Amino acid sequence: MTGPETRTVAGSRVVETAHSAEVSGARLHYWTAGAADRPGIALTHGAGADHRMFDPQIPALVEAGFRTLRWDVRYHGASASGTGRFRTVYAADDLAALLDAARMVRPLVLLGQSMGGNISQEYLRRRPDEVAALVVIGSTSSTLPITRRERRGLALSRALMRLVPYRRLTRSMALASAEDAGAREYLRETFAANGRRAFLTTWDGMTRAIDPSPGYRVEKPELLICGEHDGTGNIRSAMERWSERDPHSEFHVIPGAGHVANLDRPDEVNRLTVAFLKA
Repeated sequence: MTGPETRTVAGSRVVETAHSAEVSGARLHYWTAGAADRPGIALTHGAGADHRMFDPQIPALVEAGFRTLRWDVRYHGASASGTGRFRTVYAADDLAALLDAARMVRPLVLLGQSMGGNISQEYLRRRPDEVAALVVIGSTSSTLPITRRERRGLALSRALMRLVPYRRLTRSMALASAEDAGAREYLRETFAANGRRAFLTTWDGMTRAIDPSPGYRVEKPELLICGEHDGTGNIRSAMERWSERDPHSEFHVIPGAGHVANLDRPDEVNRLTVAFLKA
């Protein structure tokens, strides 16, 4: 009888263990690194990507004393066997099930990029006592009010995404999301591998994640990160408003980075993240 599969994270000596769990009709895959008794941090990737988008972050976080869990969200990567509608609230429940399966110490830190930031926010709203802090990269607030024009734009994007040939869509989205050539190639690869149906299902759910909640405040420490060249929607202005709303929030713009700042400028994102978590 063999034990769980292990591997070293690219470019490091950190050993990561692969796991999977049956959750609400789908087998979801996740990876852990670091000692079981260390404080935890769960990393959730953006739409169309997979757990590998955090390859540059795992060694830095483990070496800083954390136990990490990263996963492929339903409809993505090794968890591609998704069924039914996609909603961030369902994904937050999926994450909770994986954290239970991994016996992650709580409260823990949630780190999310783009869609992963929305999933992390949903988890925090539903389970505030389980969250110690929030780190968000290139994502809008799920709870800030949006204009009628912004709401129409989200609805329009759902229709337009279905009209554009998928190969052209993957190329244009990779180009718009990353400044680094390697990051662009990674995104093109994952967008293509996940496929059109999975992407459109995810996009539909992600654009419905906004739930304006006047008076809501996050009372946890928050690190909000945006790439200098992030031109995807209104993310930079939305993150600025977000940081002004919440009392324990800090906002940083990463020079030379795009939407996937953690891939474009990993050293700077790692430095900010570790310093924030150690403060």
